[in-house]
Amino acid sequence: MSDGRIITVFAAKDGSGKTTVATNLAVALSSLGTRRVCLVDLDLQFGDVACILGLRPARSLCDALPWAGRLTSEQAVGLMTPFRPGLDCLLAPTGPGNAMQIPQTLIDELLPVLRDAYDYVVVDTPAQFNASVLAALDAADHQVLVATSERPSLKNLRLTLDVLDLLYDASARSVVVNRSDRRADLTAADVDQLVRTPITVQLPNWTDVPASINRGEPITVGYPDHPVSQAVREFADVLVASDGRCSRDPPSA
Repeated sequence: MSDGRIITVFAAKDGSGKTTVATNLAVALSSLGTRRVCLVDLDLQFGDVACILGLRPARSLCDALPWAGRLTSEQAVGLMTPFRPGLDCLLAPTGPGNAMQIPQTLIDELLPVLRDAYDYVVVDTPAQFNASVLAALDAADHQVLVATSERPSLKNLRLTLDVLDLLYDASARSVVVNRSDRRADLTAADVDQLVRTPITVQLPNWTDVPASINRGEPITVGYPDHPVSQAVREFADVLVASDGRCSRDPPSA
């Protein structure tokens, strides 16, 4: 059995900074030593991993279609676009209609193959409960749920948790509040009332983060000592120390 771990990053609402969290988390995990990390852009229609990392997509998941049903670890690694030593990226398709060509069976096949090839597989997902997202949540050894510190986002986070609690064991799950801002007029008590679950990490709101996105350089790369970078690295340390597993089974009554 492979020792690789799949970390699925999900947000119920667009604009939560989910891809920013996923990309910086992948960077932080790859910086912890000799670990091999893969970042998968599973937002097949509107994926932004290549844009955020400043990569030019030469290959994507579409290039795995000839091997569907018999995909190997070596073939999967050949689909990667390297970002930096120890961090490879499997990018979303870029051509019109390419996403529609990818069968769900290929997604189901891909994730276990990547687990065999990498120590950590970080999966960035679209903000919707579709079949690909459920496959990524099913395969996950850890689920990372992202929201911002506004009421609508936190409300949607709570609804997401209600759904996931019916399907998965919550012991291998983390909640990230992105762009946390004390000036947002939401007290800690307000957040607790809206979410009703422990917050694993709060990433502070800094204008440096959008600037890093526009440069195509994750803040954990360009400014490793930045407060956001430090918070992401601390979160990565927590994930590495965790041995929890997600399984698609409701918790025992």
